[in-house]
Amino acid sequence: MNLARPADGRTRRELPPLLAGLVLATLFAAGLWFLLLQLKSSANFYDEGLILLNAERITLGELPYRDYWTLYSPGYFYLLAGAFELAGPNMLVARYLDIALRLLLTLEVYLLARRLAGRWAALIPWAFVTLWLGTIRFYSYPAFPATAAILLVVLLLQRYFAGGSRPRLWLALAGAAVGLTALLRLDFGGYVGVAAAAGVAAYELRRASAGGPSRRARLAALARAEAVLVAAALITALPLYAYLAVQAGFSTLWQDLIVFPATTFRAARYLPVPAPIPDFASLSGPQREDWARLYVPILTYAAALIGAAYGLLRRDEGAAQRVPRAALYLTLSGAGLGLVVKATSRYHELHALPTAIVAVVLATALLHRLSGRGRRSGALSLGLTGLALLLLFNPYVRHFTDMLDQSAAYKPAGCYSQIPRAGCIPLAPDQEQAVLALQRRAAADEYIYVGVHRHDKLFANDVLFYFLAGRRPATKYTELHPGLANTLPVQQEIVDELQAKDVRWIVTYQIWDSNEPNTSAESTGVVLLDDYIRQRYRATVTLGGYQIWERRGG
Repeated sequence: MNLARPADGRTRRELPPLLAGLVLATLFAAGLWFLLLQLKSSANFYDEGLILLNAERITLGELPYRDYWTLYSPGYFYLLAGAFELAGPNMLVARYLDIALRLLLTLEVYLLARRLAGRWAALIPWAFVTLWLGTIRFYSYPAFPATAAILLVVLLLQRYFAGGSRPRLWLALAGAAVGLTALLRLDFGGYVGVAAAAGVAAYELRRASAGGPSRRARLAALARAEAVLVAAALITALPLYAYLAVQAGFSTLWQDLIVFPATTFRAARYLPVPAPIPDFASLSGPQREDWARLYVPILTYAAALIGAAYGLLRRDEGAAQRVPRAALYLTLSGAGLGLVVKATSRYHELHALPTAIVAVVLATALLHRLSGRGRRSGALSLGLTGLALLLLFNPYVRHFTDMLDQSAAYKPAGCYSQIPRAGCIPLAPDQEQAVLALQRRAAADEYIYVGVHRHDKLFANDVLFYFLAGRRPATKYTELHPGLANTLPVQQEIVDELQAKDVRWIVTYQIWDSNEPNTSAESTGVVLLDDYIRQRYRATVTLGGYQIWERRGG
């Protein structure tokens, strides 16, 4: 079913298929080139480091939640661990995998927008998303593969809504994609799962009502459809989660994946969101951009939901085209609104990007529908498009293109590190020298601990150091999260592990003090771990912000 057909039934001239294919292939190749431009941008010692280390720990036979603490879902760790098994633990391997998944996401954006708005209009959201993903950096960030999984759900549901052959197969595949999303990001899986269930319910009830069956028959059809969706999702996601729950304990899994993100994480990482109706005259340029990145998607979803309601409630001969489109709008809007909720837990341009990706697809579809309703509507659509580009140029275009300058000196083919595991990716000079110094002192099979200069007040820590040094962590708490590693029970657990593994070498890094408006800026007053390190170890090497400590007495 062609959901992108103009509303007024007009036909449009198309390029010959071969020429059109060549144009698109050239553009997609250019998109891949753009995604590779920042391949060698500087390493992120915290966000990137924790993903790489946790994936490597799986290759060493360890399990998330049981052997190391994390609040992330396990799927991306296992995916990256598979890449490490094939190509070895290396930062460049992880970045190539990440870029491949970002390319997949841009192509999904194009495919979905093409079904909703046509071949050439779909290039608009594709270009936006390629720009965003090519400049934002934050490699190995699981939210982007999870967003790709969300779009896969919607693409498969579109085939189901189209009503062709084997609809239950497409519905089951969509459910499996929901399960895949939950493996990559449990919260994203919840958002798209609820949205998909709502879309299927709207489609089934509207389709059944058109045929005139009884209320009981309509509800039975709906129940069967929802059962297929839910069963496929559970079959995909439940085995791994059940296995980890058995190994780590259900209470541990519940605490790490559900309770901690909903409570402690929010307290320790929350950043304020812009007011819905601010005094724009008093806002700085960056503040106006922050406002746009949150509320433009919300306004887009509101418009799409109005369109979905109209499409579902109106009864005429055009329902065969309108109902599937409305169900898709409902699904996309529901998932996008869930991503808005996620973005507000720590409001930042990075966390607002997944919902922007969904919103730009919907906005393109809505403007396409408007432009297809005659000359006046076409002029209105063109005017709205121009106004949107003018207002959103700074937050969605210039802001991201400016990021290219931050790593322009690092060419994709260059080599900027002498540490093999870095894969030629540039490191901070003191970090690189500290890693080399530690490698000269600690045996390859020794356990080490990498901490910070004070453990009573935490913001982030150099998790990447473990990975670069190729030395195994002595503790399950490699990510020193505020609200966790600065508490007495966890510090006692770390001390016990250091003693049990007879750790000879400790590395500390003097990170900046947090001044964020959350509990990461507060000291807990717990200095057990700091006192233990200073009493049992002595600093032997200082390199910039890094200190290498050797156990007293050898």
